[in-house]
Amino acid sequence: MKSAIIGLGLTVALCAVAAPESWTPCGWGGGGFYWCAAFHPTQDGVIYMAGDVNGVYKSEDHGRNWRIVNHGLANYGVYSLAVNRCHPDTVYAATQDGLCKSVDAGKHWELLPRTGPKELRLTGERKKSIRAVAVDPSDSNVVYVASPAGKVFKSTDGGRTWSVVYEEPVNGTIYSVAVAAKQPSLVLAATETSGVLISEDAGRTWRAGSTPKKVASVAIAESDANIIFAACFTDGVWKSTDQGRTWTVVSEGLAKDCSILEVAISPANPSDVCVIGKADWNGRFYASHDGGLTWIESSQLAVDHAGNPTVLQGGNSAKTRLSAPTNLAVNPHNPQELFISANWRPCWSDDGGRTWTERDRGADISCVHDIRFHGGRAYVAAMDEGAFYSDDNGNRWHQIAPNKHDPSLNGHCWRIAATDQQGVDRIIATFSPWWQKYPGRVVISEDAGKSYQVVTNGLPDYVPKANTMWGIGHAHALAVDPRDARIVYLGMDGDPKGGNAGGGIFKSEDGGRAWRQLPHQPGSRRVFYGLVVDPTNSRRLYWGACGVGGGLYRSDDGGESWQLVFKNETWVFNVLVTGDGTVYCPGRNLWRSADHGKSWKQLTKFSGNGIIVGLECDPENAKRLWHSVTFWNDSAQGGVFKTNDGGVTWQEITGDLPYRKPLILRFNPSTKELWAGGVGLHRLTQPSDK
Repeated sequence: MKSAIIGLGLTVALCAVAAPESWTPCGWGGGGFYWCAAFHPTQDGVIYMAGDVNGVYKSEDHGRNWRIVNHGLANYGVYSLAVNRCHPDTVYAATQDGLCKSVDAGKHWELLPRTGPKELRLTGERKKSIRAVAVDPSDSNVVYVASPAGKVFKSTDGGRTWSVVYEEPVNGTIYSVAVAAKQPSLVLAATETSGVLISEDAGRTWRAGSTPKKVASVAIAESDANIIFAACFTDGVWKSTDQGRTWTVVSEGLAKDCSILEVAISPANPSDVCVIGKADWNGRFYASHDGGLTWIESSQLAVDHAGNPTVLQGGNSAKTRLSAPTNLAVNPHNPQELFISANWRPCWSDDGGRTWTERDRGADISCVHDIRFHGGRAYVAAMDEGAFYSDDNGNRWHQIAPNKHDPSLNGHCWRIAATDQQGVDRIIATFSPWWQKYPGRVVISEDAGKSYQVVTNGLPDYVPKANTMWGIGHAHALAVDPRDARIVYLGMDGDPKGGNAGGGIFKSEDGGRAWRQLPHQPGSRRVFYGLVVDPTNSRRLYWGACGVGGGLYRSDDGGESWQLVFKNETWVFNVLVTGDGTVYCPGRNLWRSADHGKSWKQLTKFSGNGIIVGLECDPENAKRLWHSVTFWNDSAQGGVFKTNDGGVTWQEITGDLPYRKPLILRFNPSTKELWAGGVGLHRLTQPSDK
């Protein structure tokens, strides 16, 4: 707890330190980008996998179930993994903030000294780090790292200090590094501009192989270090049988449009080789049983809809195609067992790649932007994936929309709300498709998610781009009048430009079927979550805005006119109004107004660079609130805080929450649980009032 307080610069009074809070995962797996995987060298069934937004995952049952193991990671973006053969509980993770190391099988991590992007740049980076870390199989202290800056680094003390053993003469990434299993003085590097580089003296000297200039990865046969394969992007697969002195192309049977990213050799038989590649989003797996002379493709996988309920990639079919694979791992205990990290659906094979099964249960990578509870259900809106519901408290999830591949809808779901309609849940959610020719839209379900309709009536037929949060306007905000569910407000960021009327606040008086842009807008339209209807007065609205003109705006006439009521904070990502009309405005600190914005009291004193986004109040106890501090990068900073006395004192309850900076906090009064959503979903039981 102490380190988190120091990191955030918290100086408000704190309650007594309690036992660490233990959060329960309640999300799903799949639906995002997993970038790397590695098998445990001695414990059969153990696999590590990592992704771009939630760090490292671990499975102990051959990938059937996963849990997040990112405690202490410097950054949640992880692009390469390596396990130490000599000390198999030692794992390395190349993150965007530097190289992290665990000595207890992923339970805890530490950032190794001087490995950050502004220092040595021993970082993992998207599309630049394919197999960036290799450990000497005979000496656990010797570690090699391929840097995106075009250098190979070597450590002889387990990563405490480093020396450069190779540097590219021209700018270019080094994608991968490999060490021979039984001849550890043989080290290879795969580069962007110099092809395959070979060192036979543990990195002291290097020579170039006669391969294409751009090479993604290399593999050395365990039983014969003379045999080397190179994955050469669009130049296919190359092979050497004399330790890299001469090379031949072995790409017969590979698709011409396939970019080959990684190659792996069976430790049992060097003639058994497999590769992964992709053409656009379509992934391909090939296996060869004759040393690369011929290749057989097997790129279909069985879908696990229970573990991954998303239907955008693969639809509702039992099988789909491999999508954008990133890493290929071989089980050293059983070379027939393979694992592919990939986009959306990572997969596993136990027959050498002839058949594949999706395996990502518990590997939660979903970027959650809203959580709501209604009628015994939990509803979630997720970026990239869509809208979902669970009727068993998060044990199993079902997709509401999209329910098929639909370019006009596939994309980001931002906000969701559910109301009662004659005993049936009526659902409304906001979307912005990936393809910008389809502007923002609303999805409505009148039958608790069994079917839905897409609404664009009255919404912009363009995508606003001026003065937006993330480059284009998104419908980040949604508020339903708690007294009349027919009245709905939508917030979309973006100023008028080039003849279009921009985003701003839109109003519907028929439950979201038709919309109109309000004629008078707040002083800033750069909105995130900050839109709410005062439950004590349906005519009173609040709008939190960011950047120039940012602050908190209030309307007393249903959105027809606005006035700025708070400008101490100019980046207001959210706003909360409790049942008695008390207003909470977050920014770098949290503020409260008991008179609709006329006067304000500061409730926290953070001095760091974090910003409060998640905000929630117990509807049965106005003095019990929660907030989360977020940092707008991939770093593992942030925290969740709770007060039982209206903000006089605060207690940090981040505990073992894997994603420390959730964007959404929602309290479920029926279960007495606080839910946190950011990357992934977790819930925490809250004690009853005493």
